[in-house]
Amino acid sequence: MSLGAVSLTTAILIAVDNGAELEHLEIAYLFPTALIAVLYGSNFAFLTSFASAITATYFLFPPKFSLYIANPLHIAELGFFMLVALIAGKIVSLLAHDDSPFAGTSNPNLH
Repeated sequence: MSLGAVSLTTAILIAVDNGAELEHLEIAYLFPTALIAVLYGSNFAFLTSFASAITATYFLFPPKFSLYIANPLHIAELGFFMLVALIAGKIVSLLAHDDSPFAGTSNPNLH
């Protein structure tokens, strides 16, 4: 499921990238990471964010169709993306799978 979501996102981003020279398209990979976090939890979201980073490196960063990243700024962007994706995946997973004993109870001090 996660590879399918990454593949679909990649196909859309390649189509968008061919039509216009846009930057920071890798941020769109947060959507499949969040979707997988909701459906399957943070462990699969981590794998999805890792697959997204590899895919973004290969298809979006110059030189395209290579895992080599020529620009140090793109390396920093990829690291920042991974950090944001991991944090977002964990937060979304926690919110979607809230099994705490206090879930659904109200705080009497707030009323």
